[in-house]
Amino acid sequence: MIKLVLTDIDNTLVPLGNESATEHAIAGVHALLDAGIHFGPATGRDLDGMERFFRGDADCYATGLISNGKLVYLNGELVKANYLDHAGVERLCEYLHPFEDSFALLRANETDYTYSAHPDVLNKLVEGGVLDENTPDLEEVPEADIVACTVVCMGDEEKNKQIVSDLAELCPNFELLSPTTGVYDVVPVGWNKATALQHLCDLMGISLDEVCVFGDSENDVPMLKAVPNSVAVANSMPSAAKAARWHIGASADDAVADALFEIAEASLAGRLPSFMQ
Repeated sequence: MIKLVLTDIDNTLVPLGNESATEHAIAGVHALLDAGIHFGPATGRDLDGMERFFRGDADCYATGLISNGKLVYLNGELVKANYLDHAGVERLCEYLHPFEDSFALLRANETDYTYSAHPDVLNKLVEGGVLDENTPDLEEVPEADIVACTVVCMGDEEKNKQIVSDLAELCPNFELLSPTTGVYDVVPVGWNKATALQHLCDLMGISLDEVCVFGDSENDVPMLKAVPNSVAVANSMPSAAKAARWHIGASADDAVADALFEIAEASLAGRLPSFMQ
């Protein structure tokens, strides 16, 4: 039986462009919780983002994998933190310094930071609402815990591939995972949503075959491969669709929300949901 459900957020539980999960999705989460099943996000987003996506309903993200699993929560408690190497982040940002169309966004000590040598790039980000005009630069990051680093490449595909290749060589202790075109989440080598999930399962005393996960993109692939009951939405990247065992409808159709209700109903009836049969 399923005892834990984790889902990616962007373009999986929450349709692309939506500010938050639908009422139907949040009701599905509570159907799981009422059935005695743990639920949580498995996302590259930070904890502040979860408050917005779940409309302030903390029960929906008391357990979960935040910042691609670098932060692991169980019942509202931080039970694992795997921060990024500060020196490695500095090397990464120094490499990006000459580029007019690439930059890094950082999060440390619950504060957002950016890095770019080109004011024009920063102005565009502020105008587009991506950054606040007072967002500090990397030089102001203290020697503290960097929980997230996202590399954004706005060049053509070949240039982006070269940047990723160069960074892999320059920062061998990091891995870059792409949730969407031109965006790369930086994680420690050997640590991702799958390894974070295993840590969470160990703490909960459950096995991976008692977990169901939902995803759509490259940074979900390790998790989708690790879990027997892995599910991809219809709008998934090919790599995620291939990695998943089960397949459901699109994020835009609230397919994950429907699946949450199915899992809760099936659990109470002592069976697996129909999409797993």
